Amino acid sequence: MIRLTGIGHVLLRVSDVERAKTFYSTVLGLEVTEEDPEHGGVFMALEGHAHSLDLFPASDQDDAQPRAPGSLGLGHVAFRVSSEEALRDAYFGLEEHGVKVTRAIDHVSQKSIYFHDPDGNLLEIYYELPNARELFRQGRHDRDAPLVFERPSAVT
Repeated sequence: MIRLTGIGHVLLRVSDVERAKTFYSTVLGLEVTEEDPEHGGVFMALEGHAHSLDLFPASDQDDAQPRAPGSLGLGHVAFRVSSEEALRDAYFGLEEHGVKVTRAIDHVSQKSIYFHDPDGNLLEIYYELPNARELFRQGRHDRDAPLVFERPSAVT
């Protein structure tokens, strides 16, 4: 049996590498770790990693349209945060950058916010509950519920 230890990176084909690089660095805080113009890719990393995302230009701009939901292939990329507070901060951070959150859901085992990058790729930021694995074993029964965030009250 192959014993994988994690997912190294995801390659996303984008219509404009510079625009995507700006989005992923400015909005999501990924760092550019390597740019390879000869081969076309830009490796970006989450803190503490060498590479998490590879932005690669679409080879045919006529085919550089987002795929229909439910079609074959990658559905979305999910980024994990360490706490519910970090998820709330991410929600309001997206809002402050003008990024529309399309859904905010309490999935029982995790709480998630969904949004799109400039090329229409679906992205998720989620907080996974410490007992998520046990919740999956018990059966979550798809009890998804809307997730509402309130801004922290100002300290006076």
